[in-house]
Amino acid sequence: MKYKVSIIIPAYNVAQYIERCLDSVVNQTVTEGIECIIIDDCGPDNSLELAEQYVQRYQGNIKFHILRHERNKGLSGARNTGIAHAAGRYLYFLDSDDEITPNCMELMLGLIEKYGEVDLVQGSFFENQEEFRTPSPYEFPEHTCDRKRIKAFLLQFKGDIVGAQSRLIRRDFLYEHNLMFKEGIIHEDNHWTFFLSKHVKDMVFCPVRTYFHRYNPTSITVHKNINKETHAFSIMIKDFSANIDDFMAGYQKELILNTLIFALNNHYYADDNHRKLLIDTFSKQNTFIEKFLLRSYISINNNWLKTKVLHLLIRIYKLKDL
Repeated sequence: MKYKVSIIIPAYNVAQYIERCLDSVVNQTVTEGIECIIIDDCGPDNSLELAEQYVQRYQGNIKFHILRHERNKGLSGARNTGIAHAAGRYLYFLDSDDEITPNCMELMLGLIEKYGEVDLVQGSFFENQEEFRTPSPYEFPEHTCDRKRIKAFLLQFKGDIVGAQSRLIRRDFLYEHNLMFKEGIIHEDNHWTFFLSKHVKDMVFCPVRTYFHRYNPTSITVHKNINKETHAFSIMIKDFSANIDDFMAGYQKELILNTLIFALNNHYYADDNHRKLLIDTFSKQNTFIEKFLLRSYISINNNWLKTKVLHLLIRIYKLKDL
């Protein structure tokens, strides 16, 4: 059967939330043509047992599949497993400690029916009820084929929160451009979105908030692991620097610069040699003037002058994209 949407839910140590997450799926106002793939990523609690019991009780249109890893592969690995088994025309990534509003699929599929087979439908998040009652703060057309505007939006990580969640992405498009998730790192959404931005030509934006991102005190984004952060930022700076394309190179450089600054400010490097390597990796992709400003910014101690140099460097990057 060809499904309209495959909802992919990695499950790891979420016994407290998994049933509410699945409730939000089965309570959709549109359930025809939807499959839901739950990936057991070998968590230490009874998340899988709860999911299996839930699916056994369910009677409705949504087709559920439960897949099991033999070992923990992390969020990226679980999503990639879901992608490999998905049969939907579009894919939707839902974290198992989060929820979607009942009209989520109706609104997003309605936009596809309105505009046709777009590459991407970008949704909007909320993290509390007060935020839910407000529209998305980002001004973006409901539908656009303006590649410059799309790429700027994605590279600036707009859409309330950087994440693969709350997006419908066309499965054929994902395979065509090999947009799998980088395994073995955290911040995989940042990594994935950088490469996603290179290829989206036709995008729809849904300003209605349909994805509830829950604060989970046990999640990896709450508990910092310096070694994992260091590894992830090293991979991002290396991969981003090696894959700057000519189209809107300035926006790409600005993103890498911000990633590098964040890593340096938070000491996400092993030692001084590793710190130098991170700087050199990005510096090599810059012109002579850009290199001079970059290294000046890093070496200057005066905060006022440091800010001025940073703003000048970013302004030069932006000139590339005019």
